Amino acid sequence: MEQDDIKKSPKSEDSEAKKDKSWVEKAEDWMDEKADKMHESETYKKADKSLEEATKKLFRKAGRWWGKL
Repeated sequence: MEQDDIKKSPKSEDSEAKKDKSWVEKAEDWMDEKADKMHESETYKKADKSLEEATKKLFRKAGRWWGKL
């Protein structure tokens, strides 16, 4: 019963909020770092080039079909 009467102090809530914000910022920094490494990788560059070529082919074909209508 006594434990129900005990409330968290505002100071501890602020501390928890700061910790949560700190963890979120660290996670965002980690994700940004990994994303940068991925974008610099050779595999990503090859996939990007392949996707770009496929998109060009698709739009060229769509353009030919559009001209026939």
